[in-house]
Amino acid sequence: MKTLLILASIIAFCAGCSSTQPPKITESKPELSLDKKQLRKSFVGKWESTQPTKDGNSKHAVIERSSDGRYVVEFKIYYPDKTLKYQSKEFGFWGVSGGVYFTMFRGWIENDNFSPANPNNAYYYDAYKIVSVLENELSYDNLSSGNKYLYKRVL
Repeated sequence: MKTLLILASIIAFCAGCSSTQPPKITESKPELSLDKKQLRKSFVGKWESTQPTKDGNSKHAVIERSSDGRYVVEFKIYYPDKTLKYQSKEFGFWGVSGGVYFTMFRGWIENDNFSPANPNNAYYYDAYKIVSVLENELSYDNLSSGNKYLYKRVL
């Protein structure tokens, strides 16, 4: 009886040891469904956000995303008394894929002059989990920082 129990244990253990084949994949990228095409289109346009910061200030951002994948964003940080602490205007590329919104920062704009960023710097790439997409409201979470962003469409 003891031998039978040991033999059954060995068989069960070995059954889990069999070599597994890698999962099967499509030979080429499948066509995008209509809802995934629409999700990307939903991000196009001009959006703004004003949110409190952990430092007690407020951050105002206006981002304009073009359908060709370019974006320009202006950030302003205000002290609690509403005076301007910091301002920056940036540009880059954006996209949406698989429930993720992503940006590739490419540089700054100052007085209509472009200053390029180093594309080798990993800090300049961001990915966000898309939480909610409505006609006039976007919500997404930064996958690195955990910051939660809420934007309203500028009409």
